Amino acid sequence: MSENVLREIMLDVHKIECGVPDDLPNFKPSLRHRIAMKRIFARFERNARKLRNAETIQKPSITENRTRRYNLKQRILIATLIIILMTLLAGCVTAVVKFVSEHFNGTVYENNTQLFVANLENCPQTIAYQYVLTNIPEGFELIETIPSTTNICTLYLNSSTKQIITLNQWVKSEFTPHYNTENKTFEEFELNDTMRLFIDLSSDKRSNSVFVWDNGDYIIEISADLDKNSAMSLLNITKL
Repeated sequence: MSENVLREIMLDVHKIECGVPDDLPNFKPSLRHRIAMKRIFARFERNARKLRNAETIQKPSITENRTRRYNLKQRILIATLIIILMTLLAGCVTAVVKFVSEHFNGTVYENNTQLFVANLENCPQTIAYQYVLTNIPEGFELIETIPSTTNICTLYLNSSTKQIITLNQWVKSEFTPHYNTENKTFEEFELNDTMRLFIDLSSDKRSNSVFVWDNGDYIIEISADLDKNSAMSLLNITKL
């Protein structure tokens, strides 16, 4: 665009801004002015189109993944929430692990298992009669019976070896004991058509065998300071 044309345009703009008397004749731009303006607008449109195309190429896709940045305080808060959630989940997982056998269910915790009777229908709610051992091992004698309406505990002692045998008789609804199952497990076996549980609670200092079964009316638990083979003879009990 020539300098003369630009000067004419600037002069026209100046006249408009400074005010033009109303009685002046209507403005009629010259042919040269109209051609120059068309060139200016055409050049402007080309430049604007180039800019739009360049922005389209450089603009990232909407689906492009962007990493959100968090400040230090936000990162600490998020880490704390994750730790709390993991702890709660670990606790839930531990609590819902179940032990299941024919007559018993159990909740398995980190170092112990709590047993419950699977079937509580039509069972006595109080102790109506008592059981005792049929075959008392040599050296043992009955030393005490501790009765209640829902449990009878009978103790046998070998005064020479200090070994103890305990016979517990429970009503089913009150049977909810915890057994040490850290590095130990229950075994289920059948004897005289009755399924029974066995767990070896022996330590370095003494042997201890525990048997538990449902005899129909009550839960019988025998704990003896004997190895499993020696304690098997205790499983025959007699009703008084």
